[in-house]
Amino acid sequence: MNKLINIVLSGLLWRRYKFLLVSLILLILFVFIAGQIHQDYLAYAQSTENVSVGWSFAVKWTSWIVALLLFFGVNHLHNKRKQKQADLEGNNSALSRIMAWKKQSKSNELPSKPNNRQRSGQDANDGKQHDPFAHLRTKDKLRSYGDILIESHEDDTKKRN
Repeated sequence: MNKLINIVLSGLLWRRYKFLLVSLILLILFVFIAGQIHQDYLAYAQSTENVSVGWSFAVKWTSWIVALLLFFGVNHLHNKRKQKQADLEGNNSALSRIMAWKKQSKSNELPSKPNNRQRSGQDANDGKQHDPFAHLRTKDKLRSYGDILIESHEDDTKKRN
């Protein structure tokens, strides 16, 4: 069972972060190969007693920095393209539906009527989708669960006395 969970999680991580993982592996390989080439050059320079090896360090570190910047740039562009594609597909999430409903309800409101509570439930729903909370907006007084408990406790004490 443990192996199955590991395989499933690995598959999900691979599917989601494939580009990042492949580019990271390529970066690590490049850094390793550049380091090995530099070590070989240093061994060659030592055997030939060539004392000017300063440029080899500059080339090595410059290539590492360029590779790192390239890694970040390519991954940034890939993530940007992926986000743009996801935006074009359009999410069908609850948040997007709520935001669409909110935009629609704001565009349908009439600015001449200042207060929603003063309108009756029928007026509040004219031209809109069904609002399940319209009956609460028209109430004069809203009572919480705590208010109901306090009132029932007061009634019980009155009955006892």
